[in-house]
Amino acid sequence: MMKRFITLLSLVLCAIVLLVISGPSQVRAADNVIKFGISTPLSGPAAAWGIPHKQAIELVFDEINATGGLEVGGKKYKLEVVAYDHKYVIAEGVQTVNRLIDKDEVKYISILGGAVAKANEEAVNEAGVLNLPLAYAEGLVSPKNPLTFHSFPSPPETTTFWKWVKEHHPEIKRLATISPNDDTGWWSIKVETQYTAQQGFETVSKEFFERGLTDFNPILLRILAQKPDIISVNAAPAGSVGLIIKQARELGFKGRFIHIGQVDTSVVAGIAGKENIEGMWVHGYVEQPLPEALKSWKERYTKKYGAWNATSIDFANPAFAFIAGVKKAQSLEPKKIAEALHTVDFDNLWGKAHFGGKDFYGISNQIIYAMPFSEVKDGVAQMIVQLSPPHN
Repeated sequence: MMKRFITLLSLVLCAIVLLVISGPSQVRAADNVIKFGISTPLSGPAAAWGIPHKQAIELVFDEINATGGLEVGGKKYKLEVVAYDHKYVIAEGVQTVNRLIDKDEVKYISILGGAVAKANEEAVNEAGVLNLPLAYAEGLVSPKNPLTFHSFPSPPETTTFWKWVKEHHPEIKRLATISPNDDTGWWSIKVETQYTAQQGFETVSKEFFERGLTDFNPILLRILAQKPDIISVNAAPAGSVGLIIKQARELGFKGRFIHIGQVDTSVVAGIAGKENIEGMWVHGYVEQPLPEALKSWKERYTKKYGAWNATSIDFANPAFAFIAGVKKAQSLEPKKIAEALHTVDFDNLWGKAHFGGKDFYGISNQIIYAMPFSEVKDGVAQMIVQLSPPHN
């Protein structure tokens, strides 16, 4: 009896050892399905970002699945999106990421929102998860976050447009800026004001607002008292931008607006009025002219979702980067995919992209590609220039 017990105990111990050995160190896709997690605002003022974030990744993955799936090591894997709405509330952002990691057991995620991504740094690093965020936050792209590959141009890249403004509109000299009162807004204004000072612009006002605010009049009265030529709404979501512009125009502001984060100008116009956003400059949102690759994307996107959303163009980057990394690595291990992302060039909807920026961030984990900038003319965001980042 004792011998049987010892034998049984030995078998149990061996099974435990095998589970430990084959556990976190070896990623397996159950039933040949790779789960990719998304934590994004699908409701609230930032939903104009979150919805195309989810839909763009789904569309890219669906098209891969339609060809039989993603081949890794001679096997075909289906790609599955697991998405949760964090409403751009930090607490819910932490909850959704924890759920993705602990309950859904995803090893690859994309978080939208700088404040949310920053709040999840520790969880991402401890779990060894590959993160391909769309998020502005100081220190997010850093050697301390080796598995975080930022998949959208950040303020250190997009501020290059201010040089174009100086060269083409020398009459613009006085800048006021307003941004959310969190990691995203703080860093965006910090980078923007430093760069614009180098270009000779004078920042006459810096203001922050709490997300969800609807009455911007007290802030705008302070801003307009400084007589700015242009107001930057960098990092603010479309819902807030629309209200800011509408209320600023009602208070008599005649100058330009600029958003070099990413904003859907059709949503902004729906709130502020088409005439009030005329001449606004934006990065990452283009309605026309679209090159052939983007015309095809627009057709496919509209066919699947019933309505076109130009924000989806750049928000497809996490999907393109993930697929390129897995193909190059021929592995499902996040660390091996990360190694591949440091060396692979891949196609996005604007052309060629890669991860670089080591000279600025200390690690080559920032996406780099020629960035589109638009001007709103007669209510339509029309591309006026593509610019390379100031670093590679």
